[in-house]
This record gives sequence, C-alpha cells and structure tokens, in this order.
Amino acid sequence: MSEASELLRLQEIDLELMRTKNTAEALPQRQKVAAARAAAKKVAGELTKIVGQRKDLEIELADLDDSKRFFSEKVTEIQDGTYNQDFRSAQDMEYNLATLAKKIEKCDYDTEHLLPRLETVERAEKNARALTEKLEREEAAQVASFKQAMDKITEQVKTLAFERERIVADLPASIVTSYEAARKRFGGVAVETLVGNRPSACRVALQPSSFTDIRRSGAEVTTCPYCKRILVVTNEEA
Repeated sequence: MSEASELLRLQEIDLELMRTKNTAEALPQRQKVAAARAAAKKVAGELTKIVGQRKDLEIELADLDDSKRFFSEKVTEIQDGTYNQDFRSAQDMEYNLATLAKKIEKCDYDTEHLLPRLETVERAEKNARALTEKLEREEAAQVASFKQAMDKITEQVKTLAFERERIVADLPASIVTSYEAARKRFGGVAVETLVGNRPSACRVALQPSSFTDIRRSGAEVTTCPYCKRILVVTNEEA
C-alpha cells in the first residue's frame, strides 16, 4: 500500500473512531439508565415519607387500642366492684362509668377515622414499592443493553486501533507528525485529495502554476498551498 493510500486509510480510521466515540456517548441506553435512576431516587424519597406516615398511624392506632383496653378494664373493675376506689354514692359510680364510656367512644371514633387513612397510606406504599421494582428491572435491562452495545463498540475500536498502529508504524515519522498536526488543527480532516484542480476539503481551485508544479513533481503526497492540509494526488487526478 502506498503512502498516499495509507494516509487516506489512516484518516478514514480516525474519522470512524470519532464517529464511534460520538455513537457511544449518544447511546439511548445511557439516558434511559440515568432517567430510571433519577425516577427511582424520587420514588425512594416518596417511599420514605410514606413509610414514616404508615408507622405514625400504626403507633397512633396502637395507642388508641391500648387506651381503649385500659378504659374497658376500668369499666369492668367498677362493675365487678374490684376497682380500688371508694365511691361515695351510686351517682359517683355512674359518673365515672359514663366518663369512661365517653373515652372509649372517643377511641372508637378516632380509630374509625384513622383506619381509612392507614389503608390509603398502605396502598400508596404498595404502589411505590411496585414502581421501585419496575424501575429496578428497567434499569437492569438498560444497563445490560448498554453493556452489550458498548462491548460491540469496544471491539470495533480495538480493531480500528490495531490497524491504525500498523499504518502509523509503516509511515515516515515526518508524515505522521504533519498528519497529527493537521488533524488537530482541522478537527479530524487532515488529508484531502485533488479532484480536478480542486482539493476535496478546502475546495479552493489551484492556480494554473500551482497545479502544473504538482503535476510535474509526480509526488502522490504534498501540501495544499491554501489550507495546508496534506494533499493526496493520484495518477488519475493528476
């Protein structure tokens, strides 16, 4: 393979490597994984709040149940005559029983209103946990898909890099230095070909004298007099 052909192939490889890098950065799985993680983080925050609400309601209901049990036991003790308190009259006993009955009724009332709230919170917790599991599965699927795509890209990069190393080793060091400088300066397009009397990249028509000089030199690799890229001249073009 001639130096001209190797230079053109080197540029093809480098441009393909650039496209491959852009492809890797633009993989849709990357954004989907990030979106799933962001959603999972948000759901986790909501779930923490919901669990806290459920526990508060459960504690409140347990306290109400304990209070009701306590008041009910006192009623039983009064009715059985085992309550350790002297009642001066039946009226005092009836008053205490009525007071306890109101407290028990208040416990029942509060419990009745808290239970629907607990059911709502439990339902919200169940839904949040189900959504968390769904997001975890989605993230795992996208991570696996991303890894598969990246493995394929990595293999392509390895193949291209191996070929690039071979070409660079075959080319003269001076040409490689010029190529790397032009590649950095022009964003990857360091080599252009002569099409008629126009270089393929800068598209500025060569002056007749410049065109004649290039033809007479017989060189396949020269420098564009305008943009200073490496200019490849094939026999057909010259």
